[in-house]
Amino acid sequence: MKLLFLLLLFVNITVQADVVKPALVEVSIFKNKTLEVKIDLSLEAAMTGIGTQYKNTTDSPNAAQYDELRAFKPEHLQQRFKAFEAEFLNSLQLSVNSQRQALFLKEVDVDIVGYKKRPRKTVLTYQTPLDEWPKTLTWQYGKIHGDSALRWQIYKKDEYNWSQWQWLRDGSSSGMIDVNHPESQSATQRFVQFIDIGFDHVIPLGWDHILFIIGMALSSLLWRRLLLLVSAFTLAHTLTLGLAMVGVLEISARIVEPLIAFSIAYVAIENLLTHQSIKRKTIIVFIFGLIHGLGFASMLKGFEMMPDSFLTTLIGFNIGVELAQVIIVLGVVSVLLLLRKLKLNYQQLAVVPVSVLIALIGVWWGVERLIT
Repeated sequence: MKLLFLLLLFVNITVQADVVKPALVEVSIFKNKTLEVKIDLSLEAAMTGIGTQYKNTTDSPNAAQYDELRAFKPEHLQQRFKAFEAEFLNSLQLSVNSQRQALFLKEVDVDIVGYKKRPRKTVLTYQTPLDEWPKTLTWQYGKIHGDSALRWQIYKKDEYNWSQWQWLRDGSSSGMIDVNHPESQSATQRFVQFIDIGFDHVIPLGWDHILFIIGMALSSLLWRRLLLLVSAFTLAHTLTLGLAMVGVLEISARIVEPLIAFSIAYVAIENLLTHQSIKRKTIIVFIFGLIHGLGFASMLKGFEMMPDSFLTTLIGFNIGVELAQVIIVLGVVSVLLLLRKLKLNYQQLAVVPVSVLIALIGVWWGVERLIT
């Protein structure tokens, strides 16, 4: 009973979290010497000081305030933001020609309350008039907010002029960007950048994915079986991720998110069965991989990519995801092998209790996502 209580307590702490995601910042320079900044962020996280240094919102002492704001209707959240805006602007720094610019709010677009177990999207649009044409540009997001990604353009109607995304860790500065002679990003640099983004999306941000991979890795110590399962899962989520990114396949998060949660539970419950069929499990893992790929796509779509870089970024992101998966699998297998080497019953000590815990979390998440 004590073990069950501890498991349920852990589940309750874990499931109520939103993942803290980096802000996406777009800077546009117009011919009339007006500069526009669009910031795509979780406004609730920004207002409560919950940055990407926290894996989940519940890790922050301000988690209760976040949950309160997350339940606000869009118009009420906008009203609350008015009192916070000055503090928010002080945490940002946009410099043009080495001069810090004052930003003036043009528009606030807050999404509906919707599905509360995902961060809500808010887009803040700021503008500032410039005295002279910009030669250099520098951006820095507040350290309290953590990571951001930046891209910029000199706006021309019906032309795609966006720079590549620049990933800025822990509130670091973009450095001085030469607007008239921008540094081009090679395909290799872009490839490496999205490997990093893909890895981060699983470790430490992707708890759904982490639990699924752990549950899968607990199923066997036979490397051929593990290779078959991982390969099936990889092929499946790569397929739906690619289809979703090109707009061929799109399913609402209200459907995808509960299915992901129940897939976590199922793959863990399989580990508790006496007679396991590797054929059945491979088919199930492939089907669940298709669903997880749609979950990946919901994040990657935020990075609008140039047509000529689409394949590079997609492959880079996938490699990052796979590297994270390999690390998780190797970690789980190493623990099981160590227990076996110590002549301990790794099934009773690790496989069964961890699978029970993962199954409980998956079921809880699934039910909660269906009713909220």
